[in-house]
Amino acid sequence: MAGIGFELNKLLSKNSFFSDIFSFFYSANVSAGPWIMSSVTLVVIQLLIPQNEIPFFISAIIYTFIFSTIIFGSVSTSVTRFLADLIYKKEFEKIYGLYISSLGYAVFSSATFLTIFFLINKITELWKIFLFSYSLTILTIIWVQVIFITATRVFTPVVLSFLFGSLLSLFGSVYLFKFRGEYFSYLGYNFGLMFIASMLQLFIRRYLFVVKPSKETKLLFLEAVKKYKKQAVSGFLTYMAAWIDDFIAWSYFKYSISKGFIFAPQYDIPMFISYLFIVPTLTLFVLNLETDFYFNYRAFYQSIEENRTLTYIKLAKETLDNNLYATTKLILSVQFAFMLSGLILSGPFAKALLLNDYGLKALRFGIVGAAANGIFLYVSLIAHYFDLPDIPMYASIIAFTINFVFSMLTIIRFPGIGFAIGFIIAVIYSWTKFRAVYKDLLHFEFIRNRLSLPLRQVIIHENKYFEETE
Repeated sequence: MAGIGFELNKLLSKNSFFSDIFSFFYSANVSAGPWIMSSVTLVVIQLLIPQNEIPFFISAIIYTFIFSTIIFGSVSTSVTRFLADLIYKKEFEKIYGLYISSLGYAVFSSATFLTIFFLINKITELWKIFLFSYSLTILTIIWVQVIFITATRVFTPVVLSFLFGSLLSLFGSVYLFKFRGEYFSYLGYNFGLMFIASMLQLFIRRYLFVVKPSKETKLLFLEAVKKYKKQAVSGFLTYMAAWIDDFIAWSYFKYSISKGFIFAPQYDIPMFISYLFIVPTLTLFVLNLETDFYFNYRAFYQSIEENRTLTYIKLAKETLDNNLYATTKLILSVQFAFMLSGLILSGPFAKALLLNDYGLKALRFGIVGAAANGIFLYVSLIAHYFDLPDIPMYASIIAFTINFVFSMLTIIRFPGIGFAIGFIIAVIYSWTKFRAVYKDLLHFEFIRNRLSLPLRQVIIHENKYFEETE
């Protein structure tokens, strides 16, 4: 995430308890802010409001989150990488243009999806059209904003925006439901989204807007996707791999609690909740990768760029090795701990969420699959750091294919097992491929960035000494 490391390093350098806590929350917001907000809101609403009284609201929240991640999540890595390029090349005048063009894509793609969705399902009720259209479009915009807010290097406003926006969504939903019913409850949720988007827009414009923008800004989003096509493919397939089992469950159960919204509540809700158990891992690896790891990573490549001695380069590589493996062990340990905690607490969670035995199975397999997904995202990010886009791209193809095939065969008896197996195998594949490159990184980088030395003829000198002695 372009720019986040500067703010995190500044916070962590204070060596205080509160700065560490704030840096953790900052990482959580920029890595999974909309994710946390949607999941927590869904859980709390499920506990406070009877499900049968808000069928449209519950369905729309899940649809909003799933399709907003697919619409923009698929290209988020391409945009992030292009943004990092602009910062590295100091082409700051293009950053706001890239942001505006990315917003244009978010709005256009959301509108296209919504139009097709409403036409296919013949939804004509204005309240439903307005509320669902607004939440999907705004959440997609927030996904865009989360990428660019890291480049502003502001901290407190980001945390407060998500905090107050989430609370506004939560309390607005519960409060308005008591007085006006389901539609106004959904409106309260949208107020929270509007607050977050408005605040992030305020800070992005304040810190990134330039009076005389570059003339080549209108198509920067398309340029980013064109330049980093493999990242876009892997992003799309990663999110499709994460949700394809839900789509299969929808097609099998064909249960609709609100017109147009096919739903599988005993599958969707536990799978949705299972992702909460990887938020700490996402936060942790963003926090580590953007601070200590990036410092050592940059030092290693600078030693190569500056033509340092081989001994110096090897020392830099050794330091990078230690940091990378220590970070990997830490993340694996934390993710395993949260996965185990989730499995232990799955029973009480299932009772609180009114899940039956099928839903409990889905929750348990979902927790395991989400843990594997979190590790997969970590390995993919590492691979992107070393400019190895083929690894996450092929790994995402594997995850999607396995989840699709297994879910088609097992969705009735073993809900979520395709999701778990798909990402477990994808993790094994991606880590194996990455280690094969990383263990011989010096040789790999030499071959990839081979110097263009001029060709010269070999000059043969006569050895007159030996001729005389003969």
